[in-house]
Amino acid sequence: MRIEERSVHRACERAAEHLLGRQREDGGWNEEMVWCPALTACAVLAHHACGQPLDAGECNAVLRYFDRWQLADGSWGLHPASPGYLYATTLCYVAARLAGRPPDHPAAARARAWILRRGGPLWAPTWAKAWLAVANLYDWEGLPALPPELFLLPAWLPFHPSRFYCHTRMIYLALSVLCALRFRMPEDPLVRALRAELYPQGWAGVRFADHRTTVTPGDVYVEPTGLLRAAYGALRAGERATPEALRRRAVARLLEEIRYEQRQSGQAALSPVSGLLNAVALHAADPDGSGAAEALDGMRAWRWSDETEGLRWAGSLSHTWDTAFAIQALCAAPEAARHTDALRRAARALLSYRVTADPPDRERHWRSVGQGGWCFTDGRHGWPVSDCAAEALDALLAAQRWTGEPVPRAIRAEAVRFVLSRRDASGGFSSYEERRGSPALGRLNPSEMFDDCMIDRAYVECTGSCVRALVTATRDGDLEETAQAQAAVRRAVRYLRAEQQADGMWRPAWGVYGTYAAFHALSALRAAGVPADDPAVVAGVRWLTERQREDGGWGEDWRSCLERRSVPAAEASATQTAWALLALDAAGVPPEHRAVGRGVGWLLEHQQPDGGWPLGQPSGVFMNTSLLHYKLYPAVFPLWALGRAARAAGR
Repeated sequence: MRIEERSVHRACERAAEHLLGRQREDGGWNEEMVWCPALTACAVLAHHACGQPLDAGECNAVLRYFDRWQLADGSWGLHPASPGYLYATTLCYVAARLAGRPPDHPAAARARAWILRRGGPLWAPTWAKAWLAVANLYDWEGLPALPPELFLLPAWLPFHPSRFYCHTRMIYLALSVLCALRFRMPEDPLVRALRAELYPQGWAGVRFADHRTTVTPGDVYVEPTGLLRAAYGALRAGERATPEALRRRAVARLLEEIRYEQRQSGQAALSPVSGLLNAVALHAADPDGSGAAEALDGMRAWRWSDETEGLRWAGSLSHTWDTAFAIQALCAAPEAARHTDALRRAARALLSYRVTADPPDRERHWRSVGQGGWCFTDGRHGWPVSDCAAEALDALLAAQRWTGEPVPRAIRAEAVRFVLSRRDASGGFSSYEERRGSPALGRLNPSEMFDDCMIDRAYVECTGSCVRALVTATRDGDLEETAQAQAAVRRAVRYLRAEQQADGMWRPAWGVYGTYAAFHALSALRAAGVPADDPAVVAGVRWLTERQREDGGWGEDWRSCLERRSVPAAEASATQTAWALLALDAAGVPPEHRAVGRGVGWLLEHQQPDGGWPLGQPSGVFMNTSLLHYKLYPAVFPLWALGRAARAAGR
């Protein structure tokens, strides 16, 4: 199929108008990243636990959100495409009751019946049990031991918590405080009513200690290993022998970390998952202090609210991520010169999101270099990420052609140094922090629901983004870091070659699925100078073309992430089709190639009247099981792909 330039140009114009219509006042973009209703439930619980319940209007808005997410069988899922999870359903049920929903309401009755059919809270995952213990609806004796003294151990030990992936570390830091203090909400009539609803066999006779590791099979993705169970036993025995003075010292050290994190992040915390736990831990340690109130107020940064979907807390904000991709898409459009003003505003917004300093006293607080990086968000929480920095730098360098505002050399140099700080021994690039722990720590994964959550490591996608940015930023050879960057690129190319599967696919960690990894890997290999006829490039192209659907699009099911293989979806996706086209373009596949023509045709056929494309199934993921809707993806990637196709056809 030959690409009709006029049709593609018109589609790009409409897509650009649509994308520009979503630009924020500050010049950037930040659209909702949709994850899990249980997070909103945790927010409701945290407010109650700290004695600051949501007001009536907020409660009604939360209930409206819960109603939109509740499945027909009465449950709530872990993500937008998920079947019911006991974790999410139990927390949402309790939160709905705390928000004022009566137990005989049809939605509550359906949820309670679903919960009880699966054994009730005794069979919920550990994270749910911990929140229920906070709500006085479970006993802390029914959780595995979480001794805060682990954080006092020498940092050189291979299992010290400072070696954990930052999100996991921050969650268990706060949980350890709450478990040590055995904090629980006061018992009141609502708590007693909820106990009766969730434990029809009677609260008084429940043997919580027998259920420390019992989890309903539907919620389990990673079974606790024998090593983890042995560690639990040893920690439980050690806890009984822990001197009270040592316990107080450990709790004080962890509270120091929590206060540091809240202060450094402007009370936003690394994420609301850990931030809400931080608020409750601060309240548990000092009920009369201001720490909990400040932390809860900081959690407002993660809120979304509208009449249609109600009030909810998002797992993250995506200012940098969305803005960087939007800039690159607009720069690829055939009429990019028409968007100079918008690109100038966007570039200035992106620069304002930059992290300009390292965390103070970072070694004591187990933090990494931050100066010169970009966070996934607008930078306020101070946790920069390698690929966010790389995509931001790439976007700024692309925009300067149209804006007439070159990226200052000092900013380029700082960004390159930051990206280089995330190099991994494998040659790839990690995400938030340099890799600190062995993959063997995965055998101690306590989360049950998630995988790949114990250490930061090299990722195909992060590596792809970092390679492209390093190549572009050092192309002129005017930076002192050029030689170091070039050496890092050569090692990264070897990493990408090693990560390619026998069938030509790369396995991703952050997107659904092989099309996403191929977009990053092929773009990086070609940017690094690998020729189009190289076996790795040829194999990647072959993998993509073999998976093109009969209708011309590409579509991989979200279950690919669970099964760790490419599972065809029931229908094509605009985002995945765009990723495939961008990968093929980067690989040097000409526009007259049949796969390119058919893919472009699919995007043209499925463009909506407003210039955008349907959201489709979830396209993002983390920890293998948490699928995400990135609401801006269908507005960005198809425009980017069509723009590239139009330019290639014009050549």
